[in-house]
Amino acid sequence: MKNSKWVFILASVIMLGILGCKKGDAGPAGPIGPAGPDSVVYSNWITLATTYNSTDSLFEQTLAAPSLTQSILDSGVILTYVNFKASNGTYHISPISSLNYFISEDYSVGTINILSLKDLSGLAYRYVTIPGSKLAGNKSSAAIKGYTIQELNALPFGDLQKIIGSGAN
Repeated sequence: MKNSKWVFILASVIMLGILGCKKGDAGPAGPIGPAGPDSVVYSNWITLATTYNSTDSLFEQTLAAPSLTQSILDSGVILTYVNFKASNGTYHISPISSLNYFISEDYSVGTINILSLKDLSGLAYRYVTIPGSKLAGNKSSAAIKGYTIQELNALPFGDLQKIIGSGAN
């Protein structure tokens, strides 16, 4: 009986302590910190003008890509898009990774070489470079804002803009 009395008293004290507490007022907001570097770079839309190479039977074009550095090649992400205009006048921005059955790309410092089975002249093309910041396993398993490189490659450009916070059109 004595033990039950002490358990009841202890439980009552704990309950009063819990119920008697309340959250205090929030303190003043701290100063806004400086903006971080804008390291995600995207190109303007580039109108393609591929030329036919009879040696390898492919349409080819080499583009200047100044943000494509050795660091990006070693540990970053390169995303590329082509903008198709549909017969009804609407545009469809597709990741090149979804068109790999007829388009391929080779990357080197400062350039992107596009190879295609079809003439891509007149289509709009854009590239996005994202530097790597953390090594997590191999490059193909690294994540950027919760997305793997494969997931980023498959995203429509509009969705990528939302993820990286870019106002690019």
